[in-house]
Amino acid sequence: MAQHEIVFISLDPPYFLDQEDKIYVFRGWAEVDNINSPDIHLSINGKEVKVVTTEPPKFEGYLAGKTGMKFYAKVDFRSLFSKESYSEPFLLEAEVRSGSRRRTFEYAVTRAWARECLGTFRSLRAIPPEPLQIRVTGAAAGGYHAAGKEVAKEITDLLLKFSSQGTKPSGRVLDLGCGPGRVIDCYADVFPKAKLFGCDIDPEAIEWAANTLSDRAKFDVNPAGGRLPYPDEYFDTIYSISIFTHLPEEIQFPLLQEIRRVLKPGGYLITTKLNPFSFELPEYIISDARSKGFAYWGDSEKTEGLPDFYRLAYHGDDYVMEMWSPYFDILSIGRQCINNTQDAVVARRPREFYSWIPTQIRAVGRALVNRLALARRSAAP
Repeated sequence: MAQHEIVFISLDPPYFLDQEDKIYVFRGWAEVDNINSPDIHLSINGKEVKVVTTEPPKFEGYLAGKTGMKFYAKVDFRSLFSKESYSEPFLLEAEVRSGSRRRTFEYAVTRAWARECLGTFRSLRAIPPEPLQIRVTGAAAGGYHAAGKEVAKEITDLLLKFSSQGTKPSGRVLDLGCGPGRVIDCYADVFPKAKLFGCDIDPEAIEWAANTLSDRAKFDVNPAGGRLPYPDEYFDTIYSISIFTHLPEEIQFPLLQEIRRVLKPGGYLITTKLNPFSFELPEYIISDARSKGFAYWGDSEKTEGLPDFYRLAYHGDDYVMEMWSPYFDILSIGRQCINNTQDAVVARRPREFYSWIPTQIRAVGRALVNRLALARRSAAP
């Protein structure tokens, strides 16, 4: 195949580059303030590239009335990166700017592409296939990793805030409901010495994560509403983002009990909820939320590839404080501080009076007590 052959690539899915011997042409459109002097810029991993504007696009539907301009930019990545350093794991990031508007599009690359265009490298950032992205975020819009990075920062900021009270953000950490590992991949960047685990009810997502991110964490499938595949008091920290926001009550409470079981006494849980009074919802959902503090929207849109019960759930603050307190001390409830939509709940498993005794010794003690009780019942007339 001839060198420098041109390949056109839209700023739309799929976000994947694999032809290292080509010049790529990025093309798309951007909203502008003035079509006579469109202020459109494109940078690739921080390096500005020349943009050529062409013509206004024809907007219809919800875009009707907006002003935009089509553009394209030719990029020879071997020249672009020939003398540049780059962060690892490497992910190609194309940022489009128009006035104050910014949007980043991410492109996974093959190892062959990286060898040819980057030279020496150690690791590449992986992006899951579009169906898995849609299952996690509702769309494959090009900002998968950036969104995971922001959530990981929000989690770690909360953990560091409470670190003086005993939490260990770099200890043994579980991402409960990890999907294909979007957040845990970024958590590993912040705490590289942490022992990370991820589990999910979605076997397809776990298979992709286990095959792709095994150097970042250990991944397991857990049954919906069943026992988590970990020993008692195993984790220093557990976070579970956008999980309780989808579960009916009959599944939530067994899951809370399981989280308590595998979390060490004094360990921290960070999870999220949706405040029913922060959204425009059907009246019967609002009515349920007012009457009992919790509402499950069983008629909301189903998520393809996940169980039928995985819909939308809403929790009031008072409900969480009252109904979750038998399992955890509720330390704080934020307001739309995760993904700008979900309330962060920071909770801690209380320390029992015997928590200082090592887990193995407590297990031996429980077994001894059970044997004595059995012997007493056997000896009874």
